Amino acid sequence: MWKKVDNYSLNFHNQPRRAAVHLKLDDGTEAVMHHLTIQELHTLGHLLRTEPNVWYHTLRGDLAAHSAPETEEDLD
Repeated sequence: MWKKVDNYSLNFHNQPRRAAVHLKLDDGTEAVMHHLTIQELHTLGHLLRTEPNVWYHTLRGDLAAHSAPETEEDLD
């Protein structure tokens, strides 16, 4: 199910070296994208900062930048 991302934080942990993105979704739930490379963290950070509408798929862990979907199938 697609849920709109309301807020986020980018996290880099030095020991051990790993990165993660923490998402706050519009229904009050949270999601975490773990084990990212620094390049992936940079790319996702850019997407989250610049796109007005970002959606997270709670079953697949996908992110999409898109206007509000009309139905569940619009972003599948």
